[in-house]
Amino acid sequence: MTRKVLEVAVIGSGIGGLSAAVALRRAGHRVSLYERYDFSGEVGASLSCAKNGTMWLDEWQVPIDEMEPVVLKSLCMHDYETGEPINDYDLRDYKEKWGHEYYMFHRQDMHRGMLKAATGEGGEGIPAKLFVNHQASECDPIAGTVKFANGKEIKADLIIGADGVRSKVREFIGVQANIRHAPLAAYRCNVMADVVDKLGLHNFAAREGIDYWGGFPQGDRSQYNKIVLTGCRRGTILSFYVFMPHHMSPQRKESYRYAEVPVEEITAPFKGQLDNRIIQLLEHSFDRMPWRLYIHDPYTHWKKGKVCILGDAAHPMMPNQSQGAVQSIEDAAALGIIFSDSYEYDQDVEAGLELYERVRKPRATRVQEASLRATENINERIGFSTQPYSQGKGPSTGKLTTDEMNLYDMKLDCMLNCGDFPPRGSQGVIA
Repeated sequence: MTRKVLEVAVIGSGIGGLSAAVALRRAGHRVSLYERYDFSGEVGASLSCAKNGTMWLDEWQVPIDEMEPVVLKSLCMHDYETGEPINDYDLRDYKEKWGHEYYMFHRQDMHRGMLKAATGEGGEGIPAKLFVNHQASECDPIAGTVKFANGKEIKADLIIGADGVRSKVREFIGVQANIRHAPLAAYRCNVMADVVDKLGLHNFAAREGIDYWGGFPQGDRSQYNKIVLTGCRRGTILSFYVFMPHHMSPQRKESYRYAEVPVEEITAPFKGQLDNRIIQLLEHSFDRMPWRLYIHDPYTHWKKGKVCILGDAAHPMMPNQSQGAVQSIEDAAALGIIFSDSYEYDQDVEAGLELYERVRKPRATRVQEASLRATENINERIGFSTQPYSQGKGPSTGKLTTDEMNLYDMKLDCMLNCGDFPPRGSQGVIA
């Protein structure tokens, strides 16, 4: 049977949408990206990419070095008030153990590299096309059509909703989101490494690690605060994630596109309680953006007809497991596998999307739920548990672990769940 080159429409071109474009381009399909904005005025902070994400970037031959990553070497927990190290987890053998690096990227750098991999002339597959200022206004999942606010209408064999936490595509396929406020609000901001040096703190803030401060000031368990500091852009920028109880933040927005907030809005809840060196760094920060957090209960379904959702459109999660971007990469990888020449889902897109949901929904939902549990319990954080993992031998239980994330074999999972569409001949035999 002649393999069909699918016309793929990706709604949204953040990290998840670009990952889908790269994966399906590499699988031989023709991809068009539709972005509601034009990327002007965006800022960003660091993004974490563990082995279960970087393995796909490597497989897709994404130009990682051009994305100016930091290779993580450590994870250090500090005392909230004094800043003294409590636990320091050595990650220098990470690649030796898992076969791929653990990276930190600046969001803008990662986006630029993924966009090049999706649309550039170099690399395997048909270069994807990008259309900006295209906001989806209507979609018929059965017919495979999308209308945009600018009047344009398109038809595709496969439509992927990668349009983020406020997804319209999610609404188009009939998902009713149950949303409530998270107990924490957050801010993202950056500080230049040379400023850190001028402040005399060069031995304090790691350029190749993740530093973490968390606690309940004065023993008040309703006032949980957390600071995460990571290096990115080859260590020239240090990126902050600042968490506080939601009632202590006046912000009601979550975006990379709003105006900066005054530094006092971020530092006020911490003064007199948190290690003063962190306050100093925050006072010299820039790109200070609010990040209002919400809890989304797992959705009933991820697909309808020729349409599916991925990333934050499918499984918005709290940021406590550093897996948000990585899970969107995994979603894209699953689509690339399912619609590759190993299978015949190019002949039945709806059946392929059934497999996509069957494979991805349980795993992403588990990470989503673990991210919520880790909001107030650091012991739920990936890496702080050694529970063994054995794929295919019953459902995972207990804490999320590094083994569970990094030993998972998605190609095997697709093969075990493919049902009436077994792999094509010997190509589909996956070790």
